[in-house]
Amino acid sequence: MSKDLPTRERSARERGTFAKHADDPTVASYLSSLFFLLSVPVLLLVTFVGHSYGLYSYGAIVPAFAGLLFVAITLVFVIMHVRTR
Repeated sequence: MSKDLPTRERSARERGTFAKHADDPTVASYLSSLFFLLSVPVLLLVTFVGHSYGLYSYGAIVPAFAGLLFVAITLVFVIMHVRTR
């Protein structure tokens, strides 16, 4: 779909990192990127550490990871909802 006003083409980094106002990166955009990059590795580490401490059996690693991921995503959406009110 064409735009009415031509604008310069922006790279994927600019479209994903910079805010709409004044093209300045925001703390929220950096935190969002950091969560996106680190959430799965950190949750996997927490899940396997929980297994090694005997909190649950080997067969419960995947459900434990799924539960932690669900809680993390829900928490982030709640924080975003409260902050943008």
